[in-house]
Amino acid sequence: MDQAELSININGISHSGFYVEDLDRTLEFYTKVLGARLAWRNDNSTNPLMKLYIGNFGLSIIKWPPDVPKIDIPHAIHWAYRVDPAKAEETIEYIKSLGIEVEGPVGHRREIGIINWFFLDPDNYRVEVEATFATAEEAAAAVERGKAGRRSDLGLYGGDPKLRVLKAE
Repeated sequence: MDQAELSININGISHSGFYVEDLDRTLEFYTKVLGARLAWRNDNSTNPLMKLYIGNFGLSIIKWPPDVPKIDIPHAIHWAYRVDPAKAEETIEYIKSLGIEVEGPVGHRREIGIINWFFLDPDNYRVEVEATFATAEEAAAAVERGKAGRRSDLGLYGGDPKLRVLKAE
């Protein structure tokens, strides 16, 4: 096998795993906010866990073990979910209607036509919703429509340096 063949054989991402404080709260959030479906759950394990799917992407979610220290989660660790651009703004309005503070829309600086929205899950993991518009003009129009409610004060787009400044204020 060579590197070219390897990139054909490894053809996608299966799932990601993370700790949470409360499995019930996380299940409710991801099913209600992002339409996740529960594949299975094991509450009888030493470390209770469950597997959710959003589209074909799995979330292996484990109750935070009491002997594992809690950490601040850097912005680099996040999950981004694609949304149909024709339904992007409607999806974001739905998320906001659940009382979730959303930052965005933000145009992607390096990939033309992509815009993003950001929010936090109950354990402060950053979640991103991304729409890829057919043209830069369509993306710019969506950014313009959402400009008034962008919420840059949340600090979710600026990354860790911006978040540290906001926390200090």
